[in-house]
Amino acid sequence: MPGVVTIRTAETPDIDQLVRFEGALFTVDAVVHEPLADPTWPAREGRQDFERLLADGRCLVLVADGPTGVCVGHLVGHLAESSPTRVPATYAVLRSLYVDPAHQRSGIGTALVDGFLGWASGHGCAEAHVDAYAANTGAHAFYERHGFAPRSVSRVLTL
Repeated sequence: MPGVVTIRTAETPDIDQLVRFEGALFTVDAVVHEPLADPTWPAREGRQDFERLLADGRCLVLVADGPTGVCVGHLVGHLAESSPTRVPATYAVLRSLYVDPAHQRSGIGTALVDGFLGWASGHGCAEAHVDAYAANTGAHAFYERHGFAPRSVSRVLTL
């Protein structure tokens, strides 16, 4: 993809696009891999969720602006504290990442993750965490290329 991509912190005027991206992410990921995912959630709750995220100093919302200034991707992360069973530490959670399909495989996802990891380091995080659906092998490969290693496996029994 020719041209420069700018990674920046999202602002209130970006919320409509963020909600659209979150809806697209639900469609291609959560709804495909999670039988109980609610595909109406982004349209119904997304605006309020992004307003809350943008106002919370422990959250990060990044957007990637393409060469024409149009938003082509986003990343959402937040800080979390370790559970009482672990050594006290702050860690960063990468909650969601989406790049418009026309711009995938162009380094935008990497730039967003790099921004997230820099933010996490700047906040003194001991670790960065990300979850991906078991069947989403592309996400697993992407995150492993960025240094994320599998640590635990969650199992589900549908009743």
